[in-house]
Amino acid sequence: MNIIGNKFLVTFGMAKAILHFQSATSLTFTILEKDGGEVNVAETVAVKMTELRPQLFMVTWKEESGTTVTQVQDYENEIIYSNWTIPGGEFKNIQGTLKQI
Repeated sequence: MNIIGNKFLVTFGMAKAILHFQSATSLTFTILEKDGGEVNVAETVAVKMTELRPQLFMVTWKEESGTTVTQVQDYENEIIYSNWTIPGGEFKNIQGTLKQI
């Protein structure tokens, strides 16, 4: 499966988002829900993608807010691991599902 040009629904339980890779260096994420409420906020970020094995990628980026994100995206098993640090230094991580839409 080629992830470039495709959209994926990410569900973390407390949040839902759509990931859309325009290229190997550009991602638009749209946060649909957060803490049970509709959000619908989008941002396009420059990403670095590292293929760890076929259909398994480590993807990193920095958001406009200063939040840094590292995700392990397993397209074969439809699992995503997300780790992020907010500008104040707090580190968070979560596991979710990843499905092509």
